[in-house]
Amino acid sequence: MRNYTIKDRILDRRNIFSAIFCLESYVFDKGLLDTDIPIAITDKNNHILEVIAKNDLELYYALSDKHNIILIEKVIELCIARLNCLFNNKDELFLIKVFFKLKSYDSGVLKFRPLHTARLIDLICMVSILIPLMYDDDYEKGTRTLSDLSKLVPHNFYGNVPSTNVQYLFHKWQTKYKEYTDDVIGHCRMYQSNHKYLTEVSLDIKNFFPSISPRLLYNYIKDKLSLTYKDDLDTLKTAIVKLLFFRVEKDNIEPWKDNYYPEDNKVIDNELYMNCGIPQGLPQSYFFGNLCMIEIKNILMKNECFKGDAYFYVDDSVIYIQAALNVVEFNKRIEKLNNELAEWCRKSDESFSDIDKYVSAIYLDFHKKLNYKITFHKEGKSVFNPIDFVDTQYGSIGDFSREVSMSSNLTWNIDEIDDQVSLEKLMAMDEIITSEIKDLKEKEKQEGYNKNFVTSRLKILRRFKKFFLYRNRLLKIRDQGGPNDEIVEDFKKRLLSEDKKIEEWFEQNDEDIFQSEYRLIIQKESKDDAEVLSREIQNFEISMLRKAGVDNMTKYKSLFFNKDVRAAVLMKSLTYNSYTYLVHWANENFSGMKELSHDKQMKKCREFITKESDMNIFNMVKMGFEMKPFTQFVMMASSEYKRRILNVFYSEIIGVLPSDVLTFTKLNYRKLNYTELRILSRLRNKNFDLKAFENFINNIDDVDISNRMYIDLGLLDVLNRFIMQVRRPEWVDDLIITHRLTKGLWYNGSKFLNSYTVHNEEHAVTLINKSLELIKRIDYFTLKDVDYYILFLACYLHDISMVIHPDLAQFSSSKGKNENLISDLMVDMKNRVNDFFKLNKEERKDSRMKEAGIFIINVFNKVYDFFENEIRIHHAKDSAKFIKERSRTLLSYLEPTLISFVADVSESHGYDVWDVYGLKSRAADNTVSLKYLMILIRLADLMDVANDRVNYHLLRQNMAHLSPVSKFHWISHLVTDRMDLKTTYDIPKKENGDLAEKWITETINLDLHLNFQQLTTIKNTRKCKCLKCILGKNCITINILSCGKPYKVCEQDTCTILCLWMSKKHEWLIQELIALNEYLYSVDNSMFKTQINLNIHYSNDMKLDPDMFDSIQEYLGI
Repeated sequence: MRNYTIKDRILDRRNIFSAIFCLESYVFDKGLLDTDIPIAITDKNNHILEVIAKNDLELYYALSDKHNIILIEKVIELCIARLNCLFNNKDELFLIKVFFKLKSYDSGVLKFRPLHTARLIDLICMVSILIPLMYDDDYEKGTRTLSDLSKLVPHNFYGNVPSTNVQYLFHKWQTKYKEYTDDVIGHCRMYQSNHKYLTEVSLDIKNFFPSISPRLLYNYIKDKLSLTYKDDLDTLKTAIVKLLFFRVEKDNIEPWKDNYYPEDNKVIDNELYMNCGIPQGLPQSYFFGNLCMIEIKNILMKNECFKGDAYFYVDDSVIYIQAALNVVEFNKRIEKLNNELAEWCRKSDESFSDIDKYVSAIYLDFHKKLNYKITFHKEGKSVFNPIDFVDTQYGSIGDFSREVSMSSNLTWNIDEIDDQVSLEKLMAMDEIITSEIKDLKEKEKQEGYNKNFVTSRLKILRRFKKFFLYRNRLLKIRDQGGPNDEIVEDFKKRLLSEDKKIEEWFEQNDEDIFQSEYRLIIQKESKDDAEVLSREIQNFEISMLRKAGVDNMTKYKSLFFNKDVRAAVLMKSLTYNSYTYLVHWANENFSGMKELSHDKQMKKCREFITKESDMNIFNMVKMGFEMKPFTQFVMMASSEYKRRILNVFYSEIIGVLPSDVLTFTKLNYRKLNYTELRILSRLRNKNFDLKAFENFINNIDDVDISNRMYIDLGLLDVLNRFIMQVRRPEWVDDLIITHRLTKGLWYNGSKFLNSYTVHNEEHAVTLINKSLELIKRIDYFTLKDVDYYILFLACYLHDISMVIHPDLAQFSSSKGKNENLISDLMVDMKNRVNDFFKLNKEERKDSRMKEAGIFIINVFNKVYDFFENEIRIHHAKDSAKFIKERSRTLLSYLEPTLISFVADVSESHGYDVWDVYGLKSRAADNTVSLKYLMILIRLADLMDVANDRVNYHLLRQNMAHLSPVSKFHWISHLVTDRMDLKTTYDIPKKENGDLAEKWITETINLDLHLNFQQLTTIKNTRKCKCLKCILGKNCITINILSCGKPYKVCEQDTCTILCLWMSKKHEWLIQELIALNEYLYSVDNSMFKTQINLNIHYSNDMKLDPDMFDSIQEYLGI
């Protein structure tokens, strides 16, 4: 390694494979990949020996199987040949293509965003060159660290930040963009409070990527790395120029050269066309953009420019400065900034450079004709605002930002959308934003209005509109089960109408949303319908050009959507499975193990993850997968690569279909046991760690009877939610064990009392699902991984004391209600004895057994009722005590530092309502969001009221033996089919349709569905507080009102039996909803005004037994 040159690193097969391994993270627009030319292996005479893929798009999908070493080895050899050709020939450059994406329509001119691509082999080669510049990979240790160059990227740069995870070239942009937005909004609010900075500045660079001189970047990178690679500077410089200078196909760029090159360019028609600036879309473009921004940032931070607290997302910047600005001062600083940048660019061009040794003069001369110049827009597109006026008018931008953060980030795959926010909410927020934009555009026309404010707000609002509109479309398509005729026609009407003017199209739409929406429709449509839509989109794009006066047939084939939509249709036929090769490998090597006993399978598993067999995971790490050395580095550095191997191996030997899903398809007759499920849950968790897994396998007691039990299928209903929300494999395993434990403890019901409804693992699963639904619908509750872990454990353990046999000796203790009961029983016994001895001998003989039996039964029932009530009243506190006392025994497997939180959340479901909502807490900011968890478990518990918690026949057989309170609860469950949670959103509007207010009424509806009807009226003597009841068709709506004093009371003089019944059954839920309503009203979100309704939907489907209804009336006192 000591004499390992940069050229050695670039050509190392391990490096090239690492470039293939992270392929999906840098092919930004796979729709631009070539779909016409085969990828072939040829001989020295260029004769085709083998076609490995029909086109680049097909190869891209095939390379998703990172273990297909046969294909990958061939691709690596093609890359080595291509890299040698590049490094051995000064004139040889990568050949790229440019596609032009509709961007805007300004002053009668249609503008395009040029996006670049290359052949897939060339893209892999570019990254093979780039990786040694970005990272220091230690092939012996299997570690990746940032290179000296990457370490220069400042902490306040958020876009395309290098990632040391070998699966990604850069950190996921969605995550980093969320951080960027959160930090900007958060610091803005902080500076509004403390006035450390007085002005917010948002700067915009003119055509950033095309304006960067390749020569400037060459000098910058060479200077920074000259000492790092002092022994191999020639290769370093060659590598840099190969990533900066490109040839462009003549047929591709010649029709577009006036759009592509700067206005003052001196390019003439000839056989040579090259890239303009940094080719946006290529893997290295955004990293190089960041490098350029480092020096730009240094100039920005000069006192005479905009020194302050700055945040950068590539060329997008927000800076908070101490000075108060006016337009003149602002433009003066912009001018100073542009002069400084011009001087930097001039000095870089004029400084001594040996670039001509590595780039042909003809190429350098071409770039001299482009007159590169980096400049910031003056007042207009670059804007400033006093800090006190930021985010204060036209609605709260911060609230929009929060909604973006609460929801999933943008994704281009419909299958990756989560349920964090509802379609209705997105539509409402989109309507608010549209109204905001409309109002701001009107303000923009007014004389004397702060145009800086308008411009900056419009920019942010349009960005949010893009987010909400995009997710709106995604959810609508998914909710319909795919694009039906109505959705397709709506798409065509909105986006492909010939009647729309160009400016109207850009005003109402976003080119990225347009692309993602047609991709989704094509993905789900039949092939014939997809091809029809593809042609319509191509014709639409051409019509846009013609409307703008561009009628040049040679331009059309380089249009972005024209290319992308044709590729989208082709993608429908390209299927891929990242496990294909591994399944074949496992069948060849381990298929005989399916028939082994469980003990022998576990032995084989342990051997495979240790060094006790010829074929094991550690030998693979050492020698490479399938003894292929080029896989060694990725094998060592990537947990994901190892996880997939182990997943297929273990799935194969136990007879489960290998995949990453958590619905297990068995390939033999055996049922899954808990040992197997616990192992599979770790192997199908993307947060896998080999060392932790090895420790787990070596320590799991697979002989233990509990682990050998067949799994409860109800667990599979929530297992995927565990992995998605809790993430950490060891915590997911804790939840699996807790599910098993809870089921085991409740297996034969309560050990003393049989009068309770179900409080077992089924109840826990329902609570987990209900709590997640609550988080979705009331998205004020933002939870972290640790919160979900605590909440889910509490769902299992909050009622655990109810299954434990009570301590009967407590009945004789000298405290509590038992004293009165014992006293009463003793008096009763004394009276009965006295009465007995007053009888004559003949009467005594007749009554002895009869009276004694009745008395003993009476004593038994009263003692039984005593314990029933005691357990019911104290079970929350007793469950918390149980959890804490068993933390070192039965529950010792749980995270010890968090078990007290589990106990507190479990106990809280028995607290008085205001003891929870009155807690002073910054739940979202605390390490554990305790208040949120308490509210969620209480609500979820109170919502589990359906008849799946009771059994009619069991109730029928035991009616006579149940206490009145138990009968009431059993029968109430019996008549309840379900309780749903739905939210609706409404915006107050004027008669003309304009918005009356800039806030949304969010109505949270708890829909209680009953199979019983009883609308007989009775006198309303209770006069419920903070409620308003409305009798509608097949529904009684209970509005939850504000509970401020004086209390509002129900105005109805009469009440239906059904309303009284349900109000009594759900009195704790109603009190909870009143408190929740107050809480949501008090939190700081000016966008929403919340209303809560409990809607009792009734039908006459069930013929309730008369004696059961009598029991209800008796309990209600009517």
